Amino acid sequence: MNLTSTEIFKLVWDRIRDSSLGKAIPTMYADHYPNNPSGEFVVMTSLTNVIGDSQVATVIVNIYVPDDTPTINREEQRFPNRNRLDELTRIAFESIGNYPFDKRWFFDVSDESIISEENVSYTFSSIKVQFKKY
Repeated sequence: MNLTSTEIFKLVWDRIRDSSLGKAIPTMYADHYPNNPSGEFVVMTSLTNVIGDSQVATVIVNIYVPDDTPTINREEQRFPNRNRLDELTRIAFESIGNYPFDKRWFFDVSDESIISEENVSYTFSSIKVQFKKY
């Protein structure tokens, strides 16, 4: 039986909520970036749900971490907190990757990128999670 995009989104959402990633970052948003962010948070969104001989759905998990903003020579600087991003990304890989569901479905963490937000002092780790049915 094929799953809908909503069902797959909920499976990944619940998996994150119940994992060590959910304990490390309890604030999660579905499909949107918050207006006035504070602290670390996760934004999750669905991309595709291809149904065929083997169904493959793609979900993006973005882990946002505030940038470090030290003042150097009276000027505020902005640097990604790469240590924390790396720590949380590793937790995400362990929490989400290769999780079997119903013995025919697997989460596959396939890509990860570090992206810096221009207008806010946040950098995020963008993780592409594919949910595959074999």
